[in-house]
Amino acid sequence: MNAADDSATAGVVAVSTAGSFALTLVLLGWVFAGMDYTIYSYALPLMLSDLNISIPTAGLIFFLSLQGTFIGSLLAGALADRWGRRRVMMGNILVYALSTGAVALAQSVGFLTAVRFLVNFGVGAEQPVGATYISEVWNPKTRGRAMGFMQSGYAIGSLLATLLLALVAERFGWRLLFLLGAIPALLVVAFRMWLPESRRWEEQQRERASRAAAGEQSVGFPMAALFGRDLLRVTAIGTVLLVMGNTAGGGIQAWAPTYLKVQHGLDISAVGWLGVVQGLGLLLGYVSAGWVADVLSRRYSLMIFFGLGVVSLIVFGLVSGLVLLGAAFFVVGISTGGQFGNFVVYLAELFPTHARASGVGWCMGIGLFFWALVPLVLSALAPTGNFGTLFAIVGGVACILGIVTAYLGPETKGLELS
Repeated sequence: MNAADDSATAGVVAVSTAGSFALTLVLLGWVFAGMDYTIYSYALPLMLSDLNISIPTAGLIFFLSLQGTFIGSLLAGALADRWGRRRVMMGNILVYALSTGAVALAQSVGFLTAVRFLVNFGVGAEQPVGATYISEVWNPKTRGRAMGFMQSGYAIGSLLATLLLALVAERFGWRLLFLLGAIPALLVVAFRMWLPESRRWEEQQRERASRAAAGEQSVGFPMAALFGRDLLRVTAIGTVLLVMGNTAGGGIQAWAPTYLKVQHGLDISAVGWLGVVQGLGLLLGYVSAGWVADVLSRRYSLMIFFGLGVVSLIVFGLVSGLVLLGAAFFVVGISTGGQFGNFVVYLAELFPTHARASGVGWCMGIGLFFWALVPLVLSALAPTGNFGTLFAIVGGVACILGIVTAYLGPETKGLELS
């Protein structure tokens, strides 16, 4: 092997190492996002009693506080296209960590809603920017698997949260759970200081500066480009997919623990262990989504996991008995993880670099609005906590519409990012 070969090999190793480091740091952001949302949903039965909150009021808190994900997703995507991926990701995780710890201090509905809004703002901002960053630094041939692995962090966080609930909440209460979620997130802020900026974004910025120096008109605010002639169709496809996925998953992720406790009479530890089962399914769905998308296609993979959602949501909402509930909840996890594991890969490939973070943020943000809306609607329709039939109808219909939308969308497998 000559010197040139040695240099090339060293370059590949360096790029691979840097990419793995970046993937790990972005994955940790998803771990804490999954941990926080799951802790809140599964601790909610305890919080309802401790803070004297009714189910309809809790639905309103879900709706108002989850507007943070909607706003964070939209705002962070646009800022990341303007200011860079790295700086925005550092700010996201800092907001998340500080506000998560503050949840432990909640004594009133107003304070709880405000700090949950800030937590969700950080989570909503983290996801599209992290997905955009990894899509730009990873090999397109294995991009689906890498981004599936990245999102598996959400399932890992969900598993950690349900284990904490099952082992800690009964003895120490719900407040300690949020403190435990905040401390390690602060460490990630420090590690992200060493995260390099996306080279593709830097190249795009240099091209923009060159055009400006030559007197050429620059591209307008990235969000506006999403609704121009070139991107309107893909913006519509991505938006509908995320609306359907969030409609199917938003209700059951928010209310399944309360439903299991109220309707099926399970204690909080049993609810926590069922959450572990669902978390394992979620992990399997996230990891397998990337493999299915790389082997088959992005569209077929979406259709498969939406199809699993139709069946599992109907079964979970209508059956009784611990074994059947556990089996159905496991498949619900696979379906949810598979859908969301595919979403970020597909969205990142649909949009060009100058509008990628904005496009991913827009679609995720609108989807997250429905993630917030569905718990509110379900709490109004089932104020006693009997959500089973609603899980089946709302979730099943949303998944069917998701299958149709994926079928109509463009295929992006193996696409070199423009």
